[in-house]
Amino acid sequence: MKGASKTAEMVAAVRAAYHYGPEAALFDDPFASRMLGPVFRLKCSVPFLREHYMRQGMFKHLKSSLSVLSRARYCEEQLAQGVTAGIRQYVLLGAGFDTFALRADERFSALTVFEVDTPESQAVKRKRVAACSRQSNVDHRFVPVDFTRDKVEEQLLANGFDPESPGFFSWQGVLIYLDKETIRRSLEGLASITAAGSRLIADFMDGRLFEADYLKTIPETAADVQRLMDYTAARGEPIVSGFVPAEFGELAQSVGWKLIDTVTSRDHAAPHLEGEPDYRWPTEYDHLVTLERVQ
Repeated sequence: MKGASKTAEMVAAVRAAYHYGPEAALFDDPFASRMLGPVFRLKCSVPFLREHYMRQGMFKHLKSSLSVLSRARYCEEQLAQGVTAGIRQYVLLGAGFDTFALRADERFSALTVFEVDTPESQAVKRKRVAACSRQSNVDHRFVPVDFTRDKVEEQLLANGFDPESPGFFSWQGVLIYLDKETIRRSLEGLASITAAGSRLIADFMDGRLFEADYLKTIPETAADVQRLMDYTAARGEPIVSGFVPAEFGELAQSVGWKLIDTVTSRDHAAPHLEGEPDYRWPTEYDHLVTLERVQ
């Protein structure tokens, strides 16, 4: 990959645009715009451009925007509970332009936050974080990893991750870009350095959307799926994997994790939004899951 992840910046742009709309009731990220390059920042900050290029343009074209907010809320609600219960290590796997380290208030001051991502994406993010001139309330560490080549567990240990203390892992917006063997290998590696009681939050696309016969039964959704796949592939980050929750649970259990919760993105988002939001992707096909480390 040359430079920062294009899809990671797209996710930050979704967060930045929704900061100005009613969708912020679901999840609000006031620092997302600071993580953007000049083009996306302009489109998200100027009202006319935000409405024309983001809401009426990208969001309607791709239909997947609200899942970005739903999965973020799902994760950070559980993180807050984990911190109250004594969690002191938070690992963002494929962190992209996530801004938790900038947003974290005093409740999270005891956390060490490990951001795992490619060196290329991290080089860009470091500059944008520094430009914010904001002192973080957490111990914030960057951990360079290429999931397809590196052992994430080795890099975490090298950067101070404590294998004797439970951790909380966020793996958002990443699994769709990894093949299933890489996912299995990464989960196994994480299990090898993770204390019992640790939790991992992940999201993934429904595996049925990769089956031609099933797609024929949902032609409108199939067209949306194809647009999303074309969009990411054109940016050098093709979507390659999907699961149904039971399949993901079996894979996780085979390497030391237990599936303890699953919900669709749509069902999780609905209580926090009034009415039927625009640009709704049929998010019954976006799954949010929680895994717990078992010995």
